[in-house]
Amino acid sequence: MKVAIIGAGVSGLSAALTLERYGIKPDIFEKKSKSGETFDHVAGLLNIINRPIKDPVLYLRKTYNIEIKPLNIIKRIVMHGPSVVTTIENSKLGYMILRGQSEESLESQLFTKLKTRVNFDVNGEYKILKDKYDYLIIATGNYKIPKELGCWQDLVDTWVRVADVLGDFDTQALIMWMNTLYAKSGYVYLIPFNKKRAVLVMIIPYIMKEEFQFFWETFFKIEKPDFEVIKFTDLQHNSGNCFPHQIENLLFVGNTGGAIEPFLGFGTLNSIVSGFLAAECIVKEKNFEKSMAALTKKNIEMLEYRKALDLIDNNKLDKLIYTLGIPPVKKIIYDSNIDVLKIGSFLMKNTVNKLYYNFRRNRKKVR
Repeated sequence: MKVAIIGAGVSGLSAALTLERYGIKPDIFEKKSKSGETFDHVAGLLNIINRPIKDPVLYLRKTYNIEIKPLNIIKRIVMHGPSVVTTIENSKLGYMILRGQSEESLESQLFTKLKTRVNFDVNGEYKILKDKYDYLIIATGNYKIPKELGCWQDLVDTWVRVADVLGDFDTQALIMWMNTLYAKSGYVYLIPFNKKRAVLVMIIPYIMKEEFQFFWETFFKIEKPDFEVIKFTDLQHNSGNCFPHQIENLLFVGNTGGAIEPFLGFGTLNSIVSGFLAAECIVKEKNFEKSMAALTKKNIEMLEYRKALDLIDNNKLDKLIYTLGIPPVKKIIYDSNIDVLKIGSFLMKNTVNKLYYNFRRNRKKVR
């Protein structure tokens, strides 16, 4: 069986490692000279986002035989609202995962386990490769190909600024800021590399690139954070729904397959799992769409929270963040394994949908 993979990121490498276990050596094409983004950053694997999975790292090892080493454990989440602050403390709220091209990054961890040679600096053309292979896994990290083929639905467009900052940091704390004055219905978060260096990320949906600097400067004017920005990179992220995930012999995984959930924009776990599932479905001749159904359903659930967040104002943000700090609420949300996001999504659906439809319609008129 001949299999090729376009993209040697997290999902492409996960697919390649899985194929190797079944004795299949795929041809891998990566347009960059090395796996991973050209800048280092830290991603979060939050337990609450991935429920009913209790421990994402343990889950990957036991379920998919994919072992990763986190940068650190998240034991504190500090949420800053417009005028309130709530701190959540727990022995394990999730993990910090190093991303990029450094030796300790997730991409490098997966790459070092790979026996197959990657064809770096090669821009694989799917129109040519699909006729040369039995299966072609598309893991390019963007939606260009599925959109071209008519199987992509945009959900949330965001601009993201990833900044390297210096200061004094709590290495086990994730800090978040939410304020419509500088993040609209997005947010800003900080995760440390170590005690002196951290990544500051601003995520804002539904804006033009030219607007970004204004919101960035407004954040620093309002919050006055005590750290120094060394450098930053701007990216455009798109959360969307890919359906179907397979067209003929093409299988879409990772961000290309809609791995970025539309609520807060997490996608690391989905990317790894989708790569594994694509490889397993090829080997075992299973239905890829059925295998991806759980991930698709989860994204639909997260979309209800995105809709609610799009409608919220600063007063409601303060009430929400305050409520999350009330002891009984914290216990239910963070000290149990109840899938509160799934339950909340179901309860919100009918209430939010009509308001959200009017919001999107009015936003399009303004733009």
